[in-house]
Amino acid sequence: MTLLTLHQVERAYGDALVFGDVSLRIAEDDRIGIVGDNGAGKTTLVKVLIGEDPPDRGERSVRRDLEIAWTAQIPQLTAGMTVLEAAQRSFARFEAMESELRELETAMAAEPENASLAARYERVHTAFEAGNGYRRHAFAERALQGLGFARDRFGDDVEVLSGGEKARVALAQAMLLPAELLILDEPTNHLDLEGIAFLEDWLEQRKGAFVLVSHDRRFLDRVCRSIVEIDSGQVTRYRGNYSAWQEQKARELETALREYEKQSEWYAKEMAYIRKHMGSRWTAQAKGRLKRLQRVERLARPRTGPGARMALRLGSAKGLSGQTVIEGKSLSLRYGDAEPLFEDVGFRVFHGDRIGILGRNGTGKSSLLEIIAGQQPATKGTIERSKTLRVGYFRQEMDDLPTSGTVLSTFMSLVPNWTEGECRDHLARFVFRGDDVDKDVRVLSGGEKRRLCLARLVVQPVDCYLLDEPTNHLDIATREALEEALDDFEGTIVSVSHDRWFLNRVIQRVFELTKAGIIVHEGGIEDYETSATARRRVEEAEKREQRQERRAESAAEALPSTASTASSNKIRNPYAFEKLEARIMELETEREELQAALHDENAWKDPERMKELQGKVQSIDGELQGLYETWENWQ
Repeated sequence: MTLLTLHQVERAYGDALVFGDVSLRIAEDDRIGIVGDNGAGKTTLVKVLIGEDPPDRGERSVRRDLEIAWTAQIPQLTAGMTVLEAAQRSFARFEAMESELRELETAMAAEPENASLAARYERVHTAFEAGNGYRRHAFAERALQGLGFARDRFGDDVEVLSGGEKARVALAQAMLLPAELLILDEPTNHLDLEGIAFLEDWLEQRKGAFVLVSHDRRFLDRVCRSIVEIDSGQVTRYRGNYSAWQEQKARELETALREYEKQSEWYAKEMAYIRKHMGSRWTAQAKGRLKRLQRVERLARPRTGPGARMALRLGSAKGLSGQTVIEGKSLSLRYGDAEPLFEDVGFRVFHGDRIGILGRNGTGKSSLLEIIAGQQPATKGTIERSKTLRVGYFRQEMDDLPTSGTVLSTFMSLVPNWTEGECRDHLARFVFRGDDVDKDVRVLSGGEKRRLCLARLVVQPVDCYLLDEPTNHLDIATREALEEALDDFEGTIVSVSHDRWFLNRVIQRVFELTKAGIIVHEGGIEDYETSATARRRVEEAEKREQRQERRAESAAEALPSTASTASSNKIRNPYAFEKLEARIMELETEREELQAALHDENAWKDPERMKELQGKVQSIDGELQGLYETWENWQ
């Protein structure tokens, strides 16, 4: 079934065409990833899809009553709400439905013979159950925890959250909305690797269509079944995931190059004939060929891929082979009276190492990089660096840019031997093109400042790059160019990143930062992911066990009195779970029988009977809600 269609849509800003002649169909089971360079029009296409930005030409058709959930890169949350309350705003419809059910029950008790009330009650309750209305609170808690919020953060006011935390709450809201079409704009930007894995699993299990804008290539590989590419104003759809798209693009490029070379060879032969015979007795034939050539549309040379198109020039590193260039000894970090972010961290970094610092959000990865860079002191311990080591540090806060000047002048001051043309070419690789280079640095957005800082950093002569989320705000072409340049870099790299494609390409060892220290994974990102998956399964099993222990007593109280013996023994796993499921099935069956009785004509004629049945249904609903939440927590 088709949910949404764009037919020959065009969108422009002033005289600048963003894209034109776009025809796109989204079906109920589609899983689409949108890719393209920065500025290509990905977010504009999303806004057209959701109806926020109407097309200049063409038609947008949406199935009547279609519900669309979407989250923007910049979330809007209501001040005064807690994290849990903000997430549960997605259930406003269910709250209204539950309120209506209570009102209908009261009205049905007063008018037991009113068939329309009973029919309305049945419709609302069926929709409530189908949408898992009774399990909504458990779903909200699970989503927040999966996206990196500990339970003790559920009561925090959204106003005190960081930008990344607000984005995660907004993502939870969109995930929890019961919509047939979900549209997400850069959803992995503020997630750690475990949060990304949770989102991938959730999307794989989700029923319904989704459209994602993302530069996270591994994420697109995992969850998408088709790729929509925006390139030079054209929108093209490809079957398969990100890797399949790359393969198709490579085949297209190979075919286009053959066609270009074939035409170029033919054209050259024709021109050689014309030059040779013009003015001779074969002039008429030469003029005829010239006219034919003038009518032929020349093929443009195909772009030969991001690696060639976006090659970067990095500064050179000195030969320090075999040396220990950085060593951390018993490092600890604590802010005020809060719990330490980490304790007793020790490590050694050798010249030529490619190290990724990974760990959950909030473990202090960026802070550790700051300590290594000498930008902040550790609470305890020491950091030692080679005296001759030249360090290039790329941080998330862009506070090392000049306070005045343009993008171009700010860059040219670093490379006095470069021509203006070379500087413009380099900046273009970081998506500063045309008039962009004349922007004042004070008016740049956060993403633009990061790109400028990175453009400045990679041309400086350094022996060691310290990189904090270097691929954030970069499009795929620039990411690939950066990876290729770093792959050829002969010095040391230490990077914090959640971009698994980048980590797989650039990183050889992983330092996993925990509160208790560093776990070294010599096998790189694959070794880390294997270990993290196994550890996560153990932790989930332990958490289930703990939840069962904590909730055993309350679960036993929710069970019938015949379970009193089990209650006194604080019900243990298999028996308690079976008993819980049996009770749920028993109540669901009883509820169905009561619903059937409520629809019996004889019940309508007996107000007392009607009131009694409604009271029993309400009582069962309340008990079921508690049991459903217990069941969810025991999973």
